[in-house]
Amino acid sequence: MKRSTWIAICGATALIAALLVMWRAAATPTPPEEQVVRERLEEIRAAIEERDLNTVMDAISNDFEAFGYSRERLRLEIASAFRRGTQPHVSYTISGVSLVGKEAVVNMHVEVWWEEQGLVSRHEPTAIQVKLRKEPARKWLVFPTEKWRVIDVEGINIDGLE
Repeated sequence: MKRSTWIAICGATALIAALLVMWRAAATPTPPEEQVVRERLEEIRAAIEERDLNTVMDAISNDFEAFGYSRERLRLEIASAFRRGTQPHVSYTISGVSLVGKEAVVNMHVEVWWEEQGLVSRHEPTAIQVKLRKEPARKWLVFPTEKWRVIDVEGINIDGLE
């Protein structure tokens, strides 16, 4: 078999495989937006506990501005805490999710504690409000999609955390 024929067959096979994957993805029913928001919050919680800075920052909008922190300052603070060996733990209960278009407001009760050099520190359990927005993103670095990202957090007292 000629080399050009072999390349054409491989190309056609790759094209068919890509079309099947795209068809399968399109045929998958989309879950309700409230469920997607709840899954995103759980993804953020897991990333914090795993000390996965990239996943945490992927969940933060470029427009983030809360409690005097910009997105970049927040990145520096989180990276510094992770480098110090802090092992964070987060638990939460969601009391309500309000969706309006491409924005969501989540009311939740959050408890945070962390271990650092064998000592456990606790932050008082508190009620917070997290605001998210659905923003453009890429799936598999190619396909355009949207992701819920945090744009604001209200109710966090940062005294004693620094």
